[in-house]
Amino acid sequence: MKKHIGVLIGSLVLVGLVIWIIFYTVNNRNDKSVFNDGKNTSTEAQILTAKDIDRFYPSTVREVVRLYQRINVCLMTGKYSEEEFYRLVDMLRLLYDDELLEINPRDRYANKLYDEITLFKETGKSIPVTNIQLESQAERYTKDGKNMASIVALFIVKGENGLEKTYEKFALREDENGRWKIVGWELTEPVEFPEL
Repeated sequence: MKKHIGVLIGSLVLVGLVIWIIFYTVNNRNDKSVFNDGKNTSTEAQILTAKDIDRFYPSTVREVVRLYQRINVCLMTGKYSEEEFYRLVDMLRLLYDDELLEINPRDRYANKLYDEITLFKETGKSIPVTNIQLESQAERYTKDGKNMASIVALFIVKGENGLEKTYEKFALREDENGRWKIVGWELTEPVEFPEL
C-alpha cells in the first residue's frame, strides 16, 4: 500500500513539474515574429493596427476621442509601413460619423492626411503630450432627435519655437448602435484638463 502511495505521489510531482516547465516555456519564450525584435517590443502602429475596434469599439465619448488622438500622434510622429498607414487611416474612419465620411472619401482623405504628415515631419515637430477632458466634462445635448456630445482635446506640439498648445473641440453623435462617432472638430479656447 505504501509503495502505491509513493508511486502515486511521485507521478503527481512529475506531472506537476512537466506542467510547470510547459507554462514557464510558453510565458518566457523569445518570440522572433516580424512584430518583435526579440525584446518583446512592438511599434505603436503595430499595437494600434492589431486592435479590432469594429468589434471592441470605444464605449464613451472620451475613449473615442482618446483613440483618435492616439492614432493621430502615431501617424504624425511614429514609424510605420505604407500598409500600416492605410490601416490606421481606416481605423480613424471607423471613428467618423457617416456625414463626415461622406464629405471625406477615403482616397482624398488619405492623400490630404499624408501631405499634412509629410509637412509635420519635415519641420521636425513632435507631439510629446496630449490630454482630453474627463467624460463627466463632456457636454451632452440633442440635435435633430439625435444624442450629441462635445469634448475638448489638447495636443502639445514641440517645434522650433518651443511648445505650442492646440485645443480642439470635438462634436460626436451617437449612432443607431449606441456608438459615439466623430462628426467634426474645430479649434477652441483653452480649457482646464485633468492630470496635467
